[in-house]
Amino acid sequence: MARSVGLNLTLQDFQNVSNKTPFLADFKPSGKYVMEDLHAVGGTPAVIKMLIDAGMFDGNCMTVTGKTHAENVKDLPGLSEGQQIVQPLSAPLKATSHIQILHGSLAPEGAVAKITGKEGLRFSGPARVYDSEELMLASLERARFRRAMCW
Repeated sequence: MARSVGLNLTLQDFQNVSNKTPFLADFKPSGKYVMEDLHAVGGTPAVIKMLIDAGMFDGNCMTVTGKTHAENVKDLPGLSEGQQIVQPLSAPLKATSHIQILHGSLAPEGAVAKITGKEGLRFSGPARVYDSEELMLASLERARFRRAMCW
């Protein structure tokens, strides 16, 4: 999409944004909550309102409603008092985002990973490399079948 409007985005641009974006909510698959939990405490509009108020989200951007983001959320109550789903910006789960750009022998041109930080800050060791998600899933199924046959 960026290229279609002449915007040159690099993997480093994504890492730069990730480095200054706090990790505020612990959602599945590796976390504790689901989107229904967020909805119950005000939903995405409440998070947008919180981020606009904190200066981390440009509320002046026009939306499909014909109004700006700020106009869309200005009359909403925000996140429910005492909710535990979205952490305050002053106390994030982690200071940086879950998006990390990987470099190394497995990704010589770089790759994007979604991690929570629970994995640690660094990984080194053996890896199994597949040419597609389908081949990886088939390998997992074969391993599951072999384990089932051993019991």
